[in-house]
Amino acid sequence: MHVIFKDSQFDFQTLRLLGSAASGDAEAGEVLSTAHRIREGDFDSWTAEWLKTAQRVHEIAGRSRGRGHRVSAREAYFRASNYYRAAEFYLHGDPRDPRITDLSRSARACFELALGLTSLAVERVAIPYEGTALPGYFYCADQAGARAPTLIVHTGYDGTQEELRAHAMAATARRINCLTFEGPGQGAVIREQGLGFRPDWEAVVTPVVDCVLGLPAVDPGRIALLGISFGGYLAPRAAAFEHRIAACIANGGVFDFMAPRGPPDTPPRPRGACMPRRFPS
Repeated sequence: MHVIFKDSQFDFQTLRLLGSAASGDAEAGEVLSTAHRIREGDFDSWTAEWLKTAQRVHEIAGRSRGRGHRVSAREAYFRASNYYRAAEFYLHGDPRDPRITDLSRSARACFELALGLTSLAVERVAIPYEGTALPGYFYCADQAGARAPTLIVHTGYDGTQEELRAHAMAATARRINCLTFEGPGQGAVIREQGLGFRPDWEAVVTPVVDCVLGLPAVDPGRIALLGISFGGYLAPRAAAFEHRIAACIANGGVFDFMAPRGPPDTPPRPRGACMPRRFPS
C-alpha cells in the first residue's frame, strides 16, 4: 500500500507518523501536507520539510503556552517533538552530521515541555549502567502510592523512547506503571554516548529491573517487559536470563534479525537507528 510515496521506506515512515496521530503525537493534515512537499526519495528534502513543520508547530506551542493555553501548548509540543524526530531520521549516512544531535535534542526538549503541562505523575530516571546511565521515564499509575504492576518498554532499531508515550498512557489507564528507557544502540544513548547495540541484552535489562525494584510504587512480583520492533528480538533474549520478569511481550516477534526482508530489489536505506526529577510546568 502506497499512501503518498512510491519509495517504500518513505511511505512506511509516513505511515508511522500517521499512526502516531491516534496518541496525539501527530495530526493527519500536518503529516499529509508535509509529505506532499517532499521530493520522492530525496533525504535532504525529507529533513528540510519535516524541520519546517516541526518549527512551525513548535512556535504554535510557545505562543499557546505564553497565553496560558496549556492544553493547546501541550498538544503542539508533543507533535513538534515527533516532527523533529522525523526530520532527523534519514541523517545517519554521516554519523558526524551535527543536525543529528541538534534535532534529537529539540525533539526531547519539546517532549519534556509537553510532559510538564500534563497531570501525569511522570519522572525522568537515570538508570545506572556500566559507569554511565541510561535515560528513562517512569509513569506512575497510582499517585496515592500503592504498589502496582509495572511494564518496562523499550524500542527497537531506530525508535526513541518519546514514541513510547502511547504505551505508557495505555498502561497507566489500566493502573499499570510504565518505565520506558533507551539502551545501547537506541535514541540518545547511541547519539550522545556513542554506545552501540550488544547481543547480550540481558546485561542491559538487568540494571533496568534493578532500578524499577527500587521504586516504591512497583510490585516486585508483577514486572513485564515489552520490546517494540527490533525490540521484539532483544526483549525475549533478556527475559530468558532475567528471571525477575514475570511476562515478556515481543511486538513483533523477530526470530532472525538477519533474515532477508522485503523484495530483492529494495535498495538499502541508512537507518538511525534511578534519580527521579519532576518536570517543570
